[in-house]
Amino acid sequence: MFELVILLKPIEVNERFTLSKIVSDSLRQFIIENNLSTGDKLPSERDLARMFDVSRVIVREALRSLESTGILSIRHGEGAFVNTDDTSVIFNNLLFFWQLNDDKSGELFELRHLLEKSAIEQLIAKGDTDRLHKLEDIIIEMSKIDDTLQFKTLDIEFHKALIQATENDLFIQLMDIITQYFSGVSHSHMNQDNRNKTVYEHKLILKALKDKDVKLALHYLNEHLQNSLGAVNKH
Repeated sequence: MFELVILLKPIEVNERFTLSKIVSDSLRQFIIENNLSTGDKLPSERDLARMFDVSRVIVREALRSLESTGILSIRHGEGAFVNTDDTSVIFNNLLFFWQLNDDKSGELFELRHLLEKSAIEQLIAKGDTDRLHKLEDIIIEMSKIDDTLQFKTLDIEFHKALIQATENDLFIQLMDIITQYFSGVSHSHMNQDNRNKTVYEHKLILKALKDKDVKLALHYLNEHLQNSLGAVNKH
């Protein structure tokens, strides 16, 4: 059990936002200021209603709003619990936002570039040969594939394997969402020449990684991603 610390300001009736929105925002702050983590239980609806001086209906709306964002998990008959481990809902909402804003593709490629740049630097610094073997296996499989969809899947796996070198869960989850965004782009234009070029570019990146040449690896990565961006913009 955690000690309940009330650090919430009273709600003014003339606030421009709805009461449930104010309560949900205050609950977020409550979770932060009380250092709550996954599994911690919030006060009951009755206690929250008394704390905020609002009806239980308003509290219930606020809790459901936070549940929809993944911040809380509501268990029938038990109450509302903090959920900070599972970020999938938050990232999926982010994916939905990106999909609504098609003009974000350029910015997303820049973000992807930064993530993979960091991965390459860390992979070389750590000398993680196991990950190099995995990259090499993916390239070999790609060189044997004629099916565009399977090739696309392996291409994504190659770049995910790079990001996994960071061992940063947020990087990995963010990269998963970015690749989901671009997985919706048609690859019907990709013929055998395009596939051969992609495999060749992957081989260049891998060779630079094996040689521990950060500058060259980043150069090849930049060229590869720019070529990919150009293909996306054409189709």
